[in-house]
Amino acid sequence: MKNSILILLLCFFIISCSSNDKDETNNDQSFYKNIYLEDYELFDNAFLYIRSNQLELALIELDKIEVLYPSSSFAKKSILVRAYINFLNKDYEKTRVLAETYKKYYPGSKDIVYAHYLDAMTYYVLMKKSEYSQENTDTALNKFNFILNAYPNSKYEIDILTKIKLINNNLAAEKLNIAKFYLDKGNTNGSLVYLTDIFNNHSSSLSIEETLFLLTKIYFSLDEYELAKHYASILAFNFPESKWYQKTYNLINGLEEITKKENWYEKLNPIKIFRKDEKSSNSISIQSIE
Repeated sequence: MKNSILILLLCFFIISCSSNDKDETNNDQSFYKNIYLEDYELFDNAFLYIRSNQLELALIELDKIEVLYPSSSFAKKSILVRAYINFLNKDYEKTRVLAETYKKYYPGSKDIVYAHYLDAMTYYVLMKKSEYSQENTDTALNKFNFILNAYPNSKYEIDILTKIKLINNNLAAEKLNIAKFYLDKGNTNGSLVYLTDIFNNHSSSLSIEETLFLLTKIYFSLDEYELAKHYASILAFNFPESKWYQKTYNLINGLEEITKKENWYEKLNPIKIFRKDEKSSNSISIQSIE
């Protein structure tokens, strides 16, 4: 009797489990049933959801495209849109994976530059303050420069150039802080390494004026007067109204030729630095694919 009950219970359990599994499968399949929209209609719906900030609903519409229309051109585009949505959700790892997937399978696509752009942006938004590691900053800079070189005159060029300017400001500020730290510790050689790096690689940054002053100050203290006058002339030529030039002038006022002429620096053939005076904002805006 007991054995019969156990057998009946076991059969009931098996039937119940099978029924539940079947129901779950039916539910999964029914998700894509009764969908009469075309691929482009689902794609348009996704963008409407994005505009109304219903990102999860947008992802569902894009998922339908990939399942129902895997060979569609909209299925290809949906990969980038999903990457964009994950970027908005601050899921940068998923953004990178999707961008890399697109680059791998559609290297000749006209939208390939956007995949590179999204990838670079995931590092750009993670740039730290100057007192922290600049690994993400360096990666973003390298990726943005790659886009400029590989895809010249793209519609993202102006945006990328603006962001590169900010990146250079961040890197220069970091190096300037390190240079001043070494200088405070009496390590002039260590300081010169970073100051020279800024002069050679970040001359258009906001840190260049103070950098030129410190280069002048260090070489003046080392009795390298010609080098001191060289950097002072560049500062005077490019930033005559700068407070750092005033400090420099006061520092080397006793040197020959400094007070003989108002434009004394012209004799030294100073270097023209091309730098806009406008201040860069810490913008993390991102352009979306059309």
